[in-house]
Amino acid sequence: MPAQCSTLRRVSSRVIARRYTLEVPEAPGPGRAVWRGRDAVSGGAVVLSLLDQQPQTDATLAALVAVRHPSLPVILDHGSDGDTRYVVTPARAGQTARLRLASRGQLTGADAAALGAAIADALATLHERGLVQGVVGLDALTLDETGPPRLEDLATAGLARPADQPDDDVRALAATLREVLAISDDANLLEVPGLLPRFAGLLQSMASINPPSAASACDALRRIADGYQPATGSVDWEPFALVETPAREPVEHRNRGLKMLVGALVIVVVVLAIVVAVGIADRRNVDQRAVTTGLPGPVTTVPATIRAEMTTEQVATTSTAMEPRGADRTPRPLRVLGITALDPAGDRQENSADVRLAIDRSPKTGWSTEVYKSTTFGNKGGVGLALRLELPSRVTRLVLRTAPVGATVTLYAVRGDEPATAPRGWTTLTEPVTLRREQAVLRVRHRAPVRTVLVWINRLPAESGAYVLRINDIRVVGVPRGA
Repeated sequence: MPAQCSTLRRVSSRVIARRYTLEVPEAPGPGRAVWRGRDAVSGGAVVLSLLDQQPQTDATLAALVAVRHPSLPVILDHGSDGDTRYVVTPARAGQTARLRLASRGQLTGADAAALGAAIADALATLHERGLVQGVVGLDALTLDETGPPRLEDLATAGLARPADQPDDDVRALAATLREVLAISDDANLLEVPGLLPRFAGLLQSMASINPPSAASACDALRRIADGYQPATGSVDWEPFALVETPAREPVEHRNRGLKMLVGALVIVVVVLAIVVAVGIADRRNVDQRAVTTGLPGPVTTVPATIRAEMTTEQVATTSTAMEPRGADRTPRPLRVLGITALDPAGDRQENSADVRLAIDRSPKTGWSTEVYKSTTFGNKGGVGLALRLELPSRVTRLVLRTAPVGATVTLYAVRGDEPATAPRGWTTLTEPVTLRREQAVLRVRHRAPVRTVLVWINRLPAESGAYVLRINDIRVVGVPRGA
């Protein structure tokens, strides 16, 4: 083992794979060294695990690459640099569970059960691939304010040999839950105040010689978390904090509020009636009034000069039928109410925090895919952006500003609920088209109104030896229903 560690120290002083600069070392583990570093291609912070060569290393890496779970880090890259195998995962964000406990105190039973269910589900995902985590504990758990808890040390996972190693993960999770509940090792779980008897029984079972599987423990912990009643004064531990129960208002206050609500509803009904009457009269004079553009809002619109300035990509369409054009059928900018990044075959997240920047009407900001090692996303088939329109509309064109050039995209749409199996289950608006300019207009001739448009990225362009696409702006033009 000392020889292995010395090898890792020697390679840690250089840039890995001509791309990843090692910056700050972290606590090493058996057969590995962990560093925080920088990706020279994307400029982002990453974590690199340098693995010592072992007989099962190749099989372990192949299994790790296939793992996808919200509570497990995504493997951005892996490979060999000389005699060293490396695994690259995103930089860690948030506090460890131990630091959070020290600053905010122990968890409630419901919060602990919800935390345990999330981690047990991640362990079950690893175990299904023949992997074990091996270092479950408060220091291995990372928590932030917006997402689920994460087991960050994915690269420590090894192949499940011998066969009882997955049981060690479950027993370690039981010990971790005792810590977050501040239950000492010698305490009788059935006598802990506020701990449900079935929770106590489950913890005893998980710590036994023959514990339940991680998947079974996950199901049981979820049922236990649902069985707790919300209580006031719970610990502020996002995202597992309980909602405080509001105090009941006095009867006279509730009656007075009800009267005010009824009065407000009467006023709203009168105003709506006036608006409807004015709208009917205005429709009768539709042939004599000019067409107005869509009202500007907090989302992307298309300027009138776009028709003359932008070039159009050649796009195959699904329908050649066109609705009659007239004063009330002129395409106009469509208001986008929301946008979501879709990664159905991966971890279901694709830089989701930046997705709103694709429709903020600023070409200086935008959304980017993650950095991939191949133009076809490996085995995922693609990722996409779903744009929800304010009204069901007949979309006539989509304007994209992207970089670098060379990406292939396909437009899809749906009128009702959005299928989670994108793009399968969505209506095809165009054939795949390659974007050969940074600014392109994709024309659509689909007469049926749709509510959500999906920009599906089939292939990524190359940039500095990696594959990534930035979408700086998306604008939708069409005819709203009833216009």
